[in-house]
Amino acid sequence: MNDLECEQERFFARVGPRLVGSLTLYCGDRRLAEEYAQEALTRAFERWARVGAMASPEAWTYRTAFNVARSAFRRAAVERRARSRLIDRSPLPDTADAIAVRDAVRALPERQRAVIVARFYLGLDVAETARVLDCRAGTVKAHTFKALANLRAAGLVDAEETINDAAG
Repeated sequence: MNDLECEQERFFARVGPRLVGSLTLYCGDRRLAEEYAQEALTRAFERWARVGAMASPEAWTYRTAFNVARSAFRRAAVERRARSRLIDRSPLPDTADAIAVRDAVRALPERQRAVIVARFYLGLDVAETARVLDCRAGTVKAHTFKALANLRAAGLVDAEETINDAAG
């Protein structure tokens, strides 16, 4: 084992348990705390040339771990809101129109399909959709535009509706 590996190992052995303990207090779940700590320590390891040279690599690792936890909390909140919207909706009927819509949506490329479902079935706005799909708002808008064009080509959306919906 070289000096760098020894330094990293000592750092992780020193920081790891305290990081898990602090995250357990923060999020109230040791299993999640261990997951978030592991993610932060992995990021520190991957960036060790930069992190190890910082005045306080420990502070960077703690900040990263708490950012990971906060991001997970935000994603969970968005998912809960989406699920509650789903519960409020009745199931799709099996009419010819509904079957045609499902088939056309199923035929879209995966990212376009995900955007269409999030935006128009779950009722998420552009920013919420971007958070759920972990992409930028501009990406959501681009995929919405392309998906609506594909649905229009399949005869499911008229041109005026496409322009108004893609802008929102």
